[in-house]
Amino acid sequence: MSRFVLAAALALGLAGTTLAASPYDELLKHASGNTNTIVLIDVKGAFASQLAKNEKWAEKTQQSGYGGLGFMPPDGDHLAITSEINFTTMVRDFQIGLVKVRNLPNFKELATREGGTTAEIAGQLTVLSPRNVYFTNFPGSILAAVYPADRQYVARWLKANKAGKLPPLSPILRKAADGSGENTLTIALDLEDVVEPTVLRFGLRVSPVMVKNKNVNQFALSVFLSRMKGLTFSAKVTDTVKGTLVVEWPDDVNRYKGVLKDLFLELVDSFGIAIEGLNSWEVVFTDTTMTLSGSMSSSDLKRIVSLFSFPQPGLSSEAPVMNDEPTAGATQRYLVAVDSILADIRKVKENKNYEKTATWHDKAAAQLEHIGRKNVDPLAVDFAFESAKRLRAIANSLRGVPLDLDALAQKGYVYTERNALWGGWWGGWGGLAFAPTSAQTNVPEILGEMSKVIANDKKKRDDTWAQIDNMLADTKRKLESKYKMKF
Repeated sequence: MSRFVLAAALALGLAGTTLAASPYDELLKHASGNTNTIVLIDVKGAFASQLAKNEKWAEKTQQSGYGGLGFMPPDGDHLAITSEINFTTMVRDFQIGLVKVRNLPNFKELATREGGTTAEIAGQLTVLSPRNVYFTNFPGSILAAVYPADRQYVARWLKANKAGKLPPLSPILRKAADGSGENTLTIALDLEDVVEPTVLRFGLRVSPVMVKNKNVNQFALSVFLSRMKGLTFSAKVTDTVKGTLVVEWPDDVNRYKGVLKDLFLELVDSFGIAIEGLNSWEVVFTDTTMTLSGSMSSSDLKRIVSLFSFPQPGLSSEAPVMNDEPTAGATQRYLVAVDSILADIRKVKENKNYEKTATWHDKAAAQLEHIGRKNVDPLAVDFAFESAKRLRAIANSLRGVPLDLDALAQKGYVYTERNALWGGWWGGWGGLAFAPTSAQTNVPEILGEMSKVIANDKKKRDDTWAQIDNMLADTKRKLESKYKMKF
């Protein structure tokens, strides 16, 4: 989860005209006390768009639960995801998914579908799923999913909610929610008081953009950047996708508009995020904001949503199976979802910015692990987890950690996280805060060596993808022989 928020912050901004109310207010009133990130999705509107019809989102979601925006509740109108992010450790401490559905599921049936158990927490019925998530509900046909499944945290949140003691959203998040009405997707981060100027100054000293702009006062720039208030990404889906990124400060941005866009794009690259055409998005400055806007693909939009993904409830039109025996139907649905996720990340693999896609590989791996496994054949589950392991290894290879193909072939493989310089130049949030200042003299040399490692490791990454493809073919062959049907 360590790259979760940083990668998200690169794809986001804070803007929009403040409106009187938000269609998400009924959901957001259940946000936890330290919420600093919100994701708002008009699920019904998204699936009604011409793009969704052209790309058959509904059909794909029906087949596997994985459609045009990833894993979306099939019976949902509006979805809100509220998160408490520790910006120092970059860990998602507490995340709540809230969706207004047409029909709330029976919780005993939901527990059966999840292979989990029902339990009462703070006087409220919940379902504990083995996928590390609690499900519960609120009046108004609101289904809630809490991730990770920390019982004490859930209990304290439910007690505060019941007592009416949950605080309102911060002004930055409130503004983004109020301006979300016409958007298909709104993502906002409250970044006030997050960044330390001293850390920024260290990062700016080794930034390639700043090397080309030596006339800019880096001390003053670091103070300005550290006062960032927030970021929001919004997207409108019609027959195309139009995206907008806005970053807001309390101070005048015009004195730095010559370097801000380039610094932002540099940060995007350093986080391993490839969004096609982002470099050509139009940039507009006001006194306190920088706005980037342009077109994007539905695949890129889905990947942005994946930054906030977590286990969705196991709901389908099929009757739940009471025992744990694998069934052909559940296995086929599961494998279609796995295959769809791998197909999406393969598109990035072929992208010319393949070296800038580490984060997408990480998120695809997490999505594979989040798919419901109830009544799924172990052959399919084993393939999904082996694929996730390899995607994470590829992600680390793209960050400068050489692949060990022999280790990948072993069960229980543990990959190594890259340290120190991950996280970008001027953000510094992913490791620069803990990097010794003496390292600043050899950062360019270190990065040069890492670039060589990444380039030299390309064949191993290709070989790892070949392993995934071969495992998929082998898994399908075994399942078809076992169940006498096509997978």
